[in-house]
Amino acid sequence: MKLRLFAAGLALLGQTALITTPAAFAQDAGSQTPPAAQDEPSLARQAIEWSQDRLAELDASIAILEQDAARLQGEAKAKANVTLRTLRERRDAYRAKADGAVAGAKSWTDAQVAEARRSLDENWTAFQTARDDYLDAAQADLATRRAILEAELEARQKAWQKSIEQLKTDTAKLAADQRAAIDARIAALNAQIDGAKDRAARLQNASAEAWETTKKSYADAQQLFLDTYASIRNSIEDAKK
Repeated sequence: MKLRLFAAGLALLGQTALITTPAAFAQDAGSQTPPAAQDEPSLARQAIEWSQDRLAELDASIAILEQDAARLQGEAKAKANVTLRTLRERRDAYRAKADGAVAGAKSWTDAQVAEARRSLDENWTAFQTARDDYLDAAQADLATRRAILEAELEARQKAWQKSIEQLKTDTAKLAADQRAAIDARIAALNAQIDGAKDRAARLQNASAEAWETTKKSYADAQQLFLDTYASIRNSIEDAKK
């Protein structure tokens, strides 16, 4: 299978329940911590914004699996189609939850935002689990697994780049003496993305063992990106005080 697109890891596991409305959404806002100032979104609220970017990864995974299912026949094909239907339902439920969270996050309390993020993360993991169940049940070959990883990586990279552009926009509003150090850190963050691209490019010819190592390396790079982003965001907010 021709490898294209881009990735997040294939090892996420979790509960497989469909998205449920968090109980915290219905709580009296007056009894909770007031919403954070909206001049700059908190990191928790940023995570809510990222939830919509994740939809591109879900769509990419489903597209690859639909191609894979087309090669199957008989009972195997029937089972694959059932799993694909479940994946589409989970994707659609996640989209509805993400849209609702983004629309409400600006007026929610911090506790409500945290609960929304937790719910989205759980249901993201549920999709990943169902996807891996498909790969195992269909005995998907390494090429298919690589294609999914690359598809997800490409979608994630676009979300990362958008986040970096927002950091640049926010940094440009700072005084010159405050910008220099932060600009350097943003440049380093951008270099991390380039490194992830290089690792993805090596997936095409990797052996199964090497591919697992590359996949783990990307998962580590993803966490590093998130940690670095959070640190830079905090520095920008501190500089504005």
